[in-house]
Amino acid sequence: MATMIRVSFRSAADPGLARLKHPVPQFFSEKAWPYVTENLYLRSKCKSLSAKSIMTVAEHLKEFLQWRELNDIAIEDITDTNFEYFIEAQCAHISKRGMPLSWNTVNSRVAGSHRFLIWCKENNFNSRIEAEITPSLKYGRRGEYRIKGHPARELKGLTRFLLIDDALEFIRVLGATSGANEHCSQRNILVAKLMLQCGLRVSEAINFPAFDLPEIVSSGHSTPARIVGKGEKPRVILIPNRLLSDLWTYADIIRARILEKCEPSSSVRELFLSEYGRPITINWMEKLFARTAAVMGLHVVPHALRHTYGTYHYFHNKDIVFLAKLMGHESASTTERFYVHVAKLISYTGSYEELQLEVDNMCAGM
Repeated sequence: MATMIRVSFRSAADPGLARLKHPVPQFFSEKAWPYVTENLYLRSKCKSLSAKSIMTVAEHLKEFLQWRELNDIAIEDITDTNFEYFIEAQCAHISKRGMPLSWNTVNSRVAGSHRFLIWCKENNFNSRIEAEITPSLKYGRRGEYRIKGHPARELKGLTRFLLIDDALEFIRVLGATSGANEHCSQRNILVAKLMLQCGLRVSEAINFPAFDLPEIVSSGHSTPARIVGKGEKPRVILIPNRLLSDLWTYADIIRARILEKCEPSSSVRELFLSEYGRPITINWMEKLFARTAAVMGLHVVPHALRHTYGTYHYFHNKDIVFLAKLMGHESASTTERFYVHVAKLISYTGSYEELQLEVDNMCAGM
């Protein structure tokens, strides 16, 4: 949970910070780590706002920060689609007194958070936000939130974890929802399998470089592979050999045909490509997940498959430090917060290797 502290920079070595006339609200984690991007934004706004106004900005930003932390979504992974989920969360929020948020409160929080994201885009912290105006200006203040069901329509919360059978069924339905093109269906299933069987974020899966695909190490069940994750930080993941074999088949046959047909620029490095030789996008993948979830009656975002991987991995191995490295978390406490409590609620009688083999066998028919 983020903590907000008002910090005075009067004695700062940076002359620009020392000129700030009043304390600046800054956010810190439970481990006292600063939220760098949010804090930088508040310091930049403090130069032109009064002490009261900057506190209002910080309060609105805190709501967005807490929602982002709760859903384990990095700033660089925020898209227009999952920002809509934040709007839904505000519209569905019920206070302790049983009252929904007022129109003005919802509008202020959403508009303030959106201004922060536009600032992030302008300063290269996020390149995926496409909207250039606040939702209230685009749709009219009440129109946007009436669509979301404000003030008191019950909304389903995001499904952050799936039982393994449900996850596999979700991937099967996702393949069927992908359309009549068999190659597109195979590609989308492989992306989802990477997330479920390797714990990748959706951005890491769809942007996986073709040249980072390792040769299969036949001596074990899985093969180590290099991935560059959030914050451009490299880490090692484990790809099950059967999945890796399917990835090589896709790369050598389907991807090669696409490149031969479309003759895209030599700069295309992604493993997964559209039929036109272009990389697939996060927004497109999120929409596919939304269609699949609607078919199954769920409210699932791509991150649910990553959470499922992390939960089952901890359930069997109980090694939080190793799992944190596989997931790309800087701190094991982050891994513990998201996976340990759920792992205690699930039941599976076999070993982790048996689970992986079972998943492999069930995925083989897709």
